[in-house]
Amino acid sequence: MSRPKGSKNKKTLLMEAQLGDRIVEKKAEKKALESRLKKLENDMENLKQKLKQTRKELRTADRTLIALQERKAETEAAAAAAAQKKEIEQVVSTLISSGKDADEILKLLKK
Repeated sequence: MSRPKGSKNKKTLLMEAQLGDRIVEKKAEKKALESRLKKLENDMENLKQKLKQTRKELRTADRTLIALQERKAETEAAAAAAAQKKEIEQVVSTLISSGKDADEILKLLKK
């Protein structure tokens, strides 16, 4: 007995009904993916803004740190100069009290 031609390839009504269900499922899946994509894009924008703000704060902190370090160096230099001046004054007062004249004191200070 011979089979009718194309009998294997016939689509059934059940298969056609399943296509409609699959289309609905894929539409729902697509909608879920689109909403997830939108959420990720929003998160990425928020993270970009946070990154920009953090970089700005870092630059400000760097500038403040540099200014404080410069101020500290100036203060230390002023303190060293004051200490040196005080030491010179002590040496000069010691030399004056020992009876040295101004020319001798200048010669000793230049050394």
